[in-house]
Amino acid sequence: WRAREKRGAPCGSAGVMAQIGNGSSEQVQRACAYLDTTLAGRTLPQNVKDKCAKLRTLCEQRLWHQLSLLLEECVGDAGFQRIPGLLVDMYTNFVLPFALRLNALKLAQIAVKVSQQHAQPQQAIEFLEGTKALLNDAGAGSSSSSGAGASKGVEDEEEGSPQKEEVDTEPTLFLKMSIGQLFLQSGSTDKASDLMDLGIKMLDRMEDVDPTVTASVYSLSSQYHKVHRNFDEFYKSSLLYLAYVTTEDLPADFRLALAVDISLAALLGEGVFNFGELLLHPIVQSLVGTEYEWLHALLKCFNKGDMQAYDMVCDRYSSALNRQPEMVKKADALRNKITLLCLVEYLFSLPPDSRSVPLDEIAARAKLGSREAAEAVIIQAMARGMVKGMINQVSGVVAVTWVQPRVLTHDQVQGLATRLEGWAQKVKEIEIM
Repeated sequence: WRAREKRGAPCGSAGVMAQIGNGSSEQVQRACAYLDTTLAGRTLPQNVKDKCAKLRTLCEQRLWHQLSLLLEECVGDAGFQRIPGLLVDMYTNFVLPFALRLNALKLAQIAVKVSQQHAQPQQAIEFLEGTKALLNDAGAGSSSSSGAGASKGVEDEEEGSPQKEEVDTEPTLFLKMSIGQLFLQSGSTDKASDLMDLGIKMLDRMEDVDPTVTASVYSLSSQYHKVHRNFDEFYKSSLLYLAYVTTEDLPADFRLALAVDISLAALLGEGVFNFGELLLHPIVQSLVGTEYEWLHALLKCFNKGDMQAYDMVCDRYSSALNRQPEMVKKADALRNKITLLCLVEYLFSLPPDSRSVPLDEIAARAKLGSREAAEAVIIQAMARGMVKGMINQVSGVVAVTWVQPRVLTHDQVQGLATRLEGWAQKVKEIEIM
């Protein structure tokens, strides 16, 4: 379970935001003048200067959409991020004068990127709270300014009575989830939990939500459960997060870290018995060719319920497994889990007319020592709702009537197709007779 990286880029103070504007002639002139001063008064890399010059041109021409796209590119540029306080300064003196002309969600996303320049999470929280207040004021038809330092905390939101229209907007939800991430980083897990619950409720009330906003809700949820080592909930939230992002767009280091975390959560989660959905997702391919390739091998073993392959992987990668304290701690639980999956996979592979299985056969296949041990595993699988049937202890046979549906990998689908072809052939033979 990988340690969470902490954000800590040097930057200026949170400061007080300037008045939000709608891009009037005076405000545009002021924004352009700021860029002129910045370009003249600072020693900047050439690529930063070039982009600042493009920003000035687009602002002067009032091409707001193109300007917002370039701003989004700039705040994600490492060249801008490496200069302490530059993005915060630009946001206050260049972006805010015409902020009302930009798409509100774009503005919120830009503000979140800018907030990453603050060295302390509390500074970033105050900055984003100020942005949220400005957007709420703008949404209510107010052009009044709001200071970034005058933050409105989670407690204030609960005690106050904000209008529903102000709360249930995509930019507000996105900013709340980003603030929740910062609370989590600063150790204020209770405040992060409150925002996470609020975000899920807001998401349920909203329709046609932008994927980035939905992803932010599940990102906070997954990180919260990761901090509390709740493997099952982390796994569910991470899969939902991945459903709303493009894997290829994620940074390579983040992609690998997430692949490791979600794979460990799938293995260690007490209620996770379906690995097909994860194996079909491109995120797990990030493990191939790395020091964590053993995780990919384990996922395939568990998905197939292959006890022999599981033992081989454990022997081959014993040193890597021993470096994972949770894997060592839950070694018995992992063994029990793959035993259950071995049973389910075997029963699923049986043809419909061969669903009465000797307990001795199950014991041999699952590497169990006795018929009684096989019976105990079957009872456990029934208790978990993985199989349904009846055990005949006298004859030592289990009659299976139902096996829990699962997400199948491509190989398993191919095997199912082969079985269907055999079934179709039997139907034809019966018709001929």
